[in-house]
Amino acid sequence: MKAAVIEKAKEIRLMDVPLPVLEDGETLIRVKFCGVCGSDIHIQQGHHPTAKFPVIPGHEFVGEFVEAKGKGADRFQKGDLVVAQPYYSCGYCEACAKGHDNVCTSLQFMGAHRNGGFAEYVKVLTRKTYALPKGLDPQLASLIEPLAVAVHDVRRSGLQVGETALVVGGGPIGILIALVARDAGARKVVIFETNDFRRKFARELGFEAINPLADDFEKQILPAAKKGGYHVSYEVSGTQAGINAAIKYTKTTGTVMVIGIMKDLCPINLSDIFAKELRLEGVRIHEQYHYVGAIELMRTGKLDKELHALISKRYTLNEIEEAFAFSMVPGDYFKVLVEI
Repeated sequence: MKAAVIEKAKEIRLMDVPLPVLEDGETLIRVKFCGVCGSDIHIQQGHHPTAKFPVIPGHEFVGEFVEAKGKGADRFQKGDLVVAQPYYSCGYCEACAKGHDNVCTSLQFMGAHRNGGFAEYVKVLTRKTYALPKGLDPQLASLIEPLAVAVHDVRRSGLQVGETALVVGGGPIGILIALVARDAGARKVVIFETNDFRRKFARELGFEAINPLADDFEKQILPAAKKGGYHVSYEVSGTQAGINAAIKYTKTTGTVMVIGIMKDLCPINLSDIFAKELRLEGVRIHEQYHYVGAIELMRTGKLDKELHALISKRYTLNEIEEAFAFSMVPGDYFKVLVEI
């Protein structure tokens, strides 16, 4: 089969590789689309601390069911449109036993530790594979994995109906968190974002978007500040300024969710967390139950218009080098898809 392979850092190229060989409990998928994620770029650039080369990257994939081996094979019919939670968890460690398979002690992430979806075929765990409704746009379905990240973050935050939310960072994950938070009942969602294109996009989706670097920022934020801030803040930017803003503008007894990955050690003011009795919580990927939640949200079609708008550019597998080169340069776009 054809597959995009990273053999060493800073290189990715299309190669002929053997078809995946199924073991018991695994399913073979014929990939239709796979999205380019920032973590794919980090892996390709050699910045991922545990990625193993050579590897086929890609974890935001959707495709057609081909076959399965062992238990669960009878859940699907050939040609079903399917997605799969893109990591292997043991199912036996304490984290898995508690339902937190996303922090399994032997977690293996597809596209980093196991081959991923930038290939004609990919194998996945059958117990993490789900059939999608007939007629669902496979391009939208390729967004189920990042949507699951947002579902996980919002559910873990404990956001209640009628509360307010702040999202620091208006990239793809930040926008998805804002959409899920609004769907979960937040009466107001505000996005902090320095990029003009992303702020405009957020406003078109009906969100209040503020530039934290603007001269009149304090005036713009004043109404919320006077009310003590936001019930829940989601820090998605992965910056020192971002986490400081999230802590500063979260209400007393509120929650700060740490989502963006910091490149360096990040000092924070513990006095603010103490004085306001804030809950500071880190989140990683998504639990399987929350992945299912993203599928169910996708089934409703409520976010179809917004999700379509997030898809900015498409490439073919033959253009994988161009797709990665484009995605490495910051620009006015959100999600890049590769059609296999």
